[in-house]
Amino acid sequence: MPSIKYDAVIIGAGISGLLSALALAKERKNILILEKSAVIGGNCRSYTVDGFQVDTGAHAITSLKKGPLVTLMDKYFDIVPKFLPHGHYYVRDGKKLQIFPYTLQEFARFGIISKKDRLLIAHALLDATKNHTIQKKSLDMSVYDFIKNYKLSSKSISFIETFCYFLSGKSMHKTPVWRILSGGGTTDELTHGMKNKISGIVGIVKNKTYLNQGYPKGGIKSITNAILASFPENRVTICTNEKVIKIQKNKNTFTTATQKHKYRSGTIIYTAEIKNIPKILENKIPKSFKDTLSTLKQTRSLTLWLGLKRKREEFNYTGSEVLFKTETPFWAMPTSNYDPQLAPKGMQLIGFTSIITGNRTQKEQKQLLLSTIKETYPGIEKDIVMQHTQVTVPEKAAITVGARFPGPKGPISGIYLAGTDTDKRSMGITRAAHSVVEMINLMKKDKFI
Repeated sequence: MPSIKYDAVIIGAGISGLLSALALAKERKNILILEKSAVIGGNCRSYTVDGFQVDTGAHAITSLKKGPLVTLMDKYFDIVPKFLPHGHYYVRDGKKLQIFPYTLQEFARFGIISKKDRLLIAHALLDATKNHTIQKKSLDMSVYDFIKNYKLSSKSISFIETFCYFLSGKSMHKTPVWRILSGGGTTDELTHGMKNKISGIVGIVKNKTYLNQGYPKGGIKSITNAILASFPENRVTICTNEKVIKIQKNKNTFTTATQKHKYRSGTIIYTAEIKNIPKILENKIPKSFKDTLSTLKQTRSLTLWLGLKRKREEFNYTGSEVLFKTETPFWAMPTSNYDPQLAPKGMQLIGFTSIITGNRTQKEQKQLLLSTIKETYPGIEKDIVMQHTQVTVPEKAAITVGARFPGPKGPISGIYLAGTDTDKRSMGITRAAHSVVEMINLMKKDKFI
């Protein structure tokens, strides 16, 4: 089998791998990306179904003012996607949409929750914030353990449970309190003077930072396309359908073997699921690293895309909504409201995302979700002209009590890590971008770039 030399081999062509490749190529490194599947982009990918362009899962891009993706775009992108303002997050209560409360003052007027429960939740948030300023570790307890003594109604419990799932991927029994407080950022952002402007009541955004969130014109693939268009000529090679089966380091050289070839490099950047590193790395892995991996758990989500033959009044907004009073809560986003080109003329495209819980099969989850959608929007089944189902792992590691994210340093010298299972800040593409920024900083410290 041929032997080829690269400055770095990147395992995985998801958004973390592509961002890593772009940054290093712009730093004059020769990069090889190995991707086990036939496509690149991971969850940052769009494709067409019956004339509708669907994303891989529903996406809202956060931290578009000073966040990590902006940092990478400013420094490395030759072409920058155009982001359209996300708009509000809403909570649906029957036929009504209520704007999600971002501050305690707004929460005081949030009529979906009873006045009594609003006072109890506000009290709990203030207690949690006070505890955070004194002892951060106290907030690694589960949301359930923290709120169980506040005597909340079943409706409020359902409200909190739903947002735990969408913020962490797990129930309130496994979601840490700090995740609710931090929302799209880190708990450090709540350290000083946060009595009136606590991070969004259940943490989906911080105060008014929803104004810094957006959706890319042309769909989520616009981000991947911008990265590919920004690659320096002759610096990046991408090989799809090449699953890595073994990595071995001998002195200062790594040999990465697939079923087709062997590749030599001085550095490995691992952006696939890090839980699989012990299966393919031949060198001895420290026990502490294996212990860290054992704390990481995953969640599966199901997104049901519906193409409608007309624009419905219920979805006459830009933004996204959450339905929580059901056994199958969902997050809905009418993406064609941002860009009409995503749907045939006069039609509408909406993505509905739910978390697959328990032992539900994909078929069972879809049936429950579709039933809930039909109940929530009476008559919608008459307008459906396209259905498309996706099952994804939205983050490669869910944020759970006791989870330890390893950061960019790999198990042995010369291996770097990036991806949504290495950094716990934010979610989705923003979390992936955080991980790449941290990896680049470590590489500079190590004098690799």
